Amino acid sequence: MRSGDARREILHAIRTNLESSPPDRLSAPASSPPVPLSVPERGDVVKHFTEQLAAVGAQCTTVRSETEAAAALARILADAGARRVVGSDAPLVQRILAAVGNDIVIDRLERLSRDELFACDAGVTTAQWGIADTGTLVLESARERSRLLSLVPPIHVAVLSVRCICESLGDALARLSVASHAITFITGPSRTSDIELTLVVGVHGPQTVHVLLMEGP
Repeated sequence: MRSGDARREILHAIRTNLESSPPDRLSAPASSPPVPLSVPERGDVVKHFTEQLAAVGAQCTTVRSETEAAAALARILADAGARRVVGSDAPLVQRILAAVGNDIVIDRLERLSRDELFACDAGVTTAQWGIADTGTLVLESARERSRLLSLVPPIHVAVLSVRCICESLGDALARLSVASHAITFITGPSRTSDIELTLVVGVHGPQTVHVLLMEGP
């Protein structure tokens, strides 16, 4: 059996066994943007998500427009002393980075060598979904080139729409694109306690995860 066929069968089995995931909530094709959640009142879900973000050590800033997002990103980078930033190929990320200005060097992933990527201070991506129950970000490879940017630089900034916050893991799994060959789940900064059970942050990935939560359309 080909690996692509096996993966499709696994995803199908997961969705079938998730009682909370009705069949009419499957994700859009990879060529389409994520379908926003159609829930009349989202306040409780968003509040729960931000509380869980804080609980896992991530930071969050709520913004209402791309202009506010650029201003917030500029503050985050300035406070961290970041001088070199790499952005994903998502149009939203590129527009926000273009508005940041200041003395920050902005790179794109496709222009960087491996060594240059490791020299970047921050990576900026979008997140396709957020999971309120755990404060988790979900990044799909079919939507943008983002995986290395979210794992290699010491700071990861993710832009997420409040309309794309799911209540649970099952809800998020039901919306994933089958075209994504890699799906990254991020729950706070990287951490490990492998050495003498002492918790260390930032060993296998970013030391800081900051979410720009967009309330706009």
